[in-house]
Amino acid sequence: MNEVEIIEKDIVDLTERGQQGGLLEASADNILYMAEKAEQYITAMNKIMTAALKITTESDWVLIGGTPYLQESGATKVARLFGISWQLVGNPEIVCDPAGYKTFTYRARFFLKNQFVEAEGSRSMRDEFFSGKGCSKKPDEIDERDVKQSAFTNCINTGIKRLIPGLRGLDVKTLASAGFNVENIRGYTFRTGSKGGNSGNAADSGLVCSKCNKPINQTVASFSQGKYGALLCIDCQKEASK
Repeated sequence: MNEVEIIEKDIVDLTERGQQGGLLEASADNILYMAEKAEQYITAMNKIMTAALKITTESDWVLIGGTPYLQESGATKVARLFGISWQLVGNPEIVCDPAGYKTFTYRARFFLKNQFVEAEGSRSMRDEFFSGKGCSKKPDEIDERDVKQSAFTNCINTGIKRLIPGLRGLDVKTLASAGFNVENIRGYTFRTGSKGGNSGNAADSGLVCSKCNKPINQTVASFSQGKYGALLCIDCQKEASK
């Protein structure tokens, strides 16, 4: 029976490590071999990430606080491209706090050829995205299906990104370099403001340009955070690009 080691819920096969304590002898031949394999691995992972990005579109991504997140539609495209499948582990866990806000957690196992990983994803009604700043919305004002769907999406995204680590830690510059028109990606930011800003109107967002104090909507704010590291209106973004 193969020996396995669980590292942060990833499954690692130890069978071929042999009896050398997990490390190759530090001979010149082995160092060159490791360097060659490392280069091949990096090249392969870059190709995989490029293919994964090419199969998605702007509508498959969302910017939250300036950071790109792959949505379920995009995750499904990537999974089909590489033949990734998944299976939910049990029923979603539901925890309700004394105030009635629920937290949903999904767990799943993801398969890619002869390897698999386990991942989970959680979202709470208390998250500012659903309840507004300072939990301005009561539990009965929040659509429970939206929270559950978001938890499921988090789980799927986490599992796929563990199998394809190149999709982790992307920024707007990477998406732009891959040919995306990042300005067309929906965006949200909740670092300031008091209303959540989900209407899409600048006047409702509670967010203003840090240079000219002009109101800006969530999409403009999140894009600006990702690209310039500050809340800037479109005009001030143009000035910053010069």
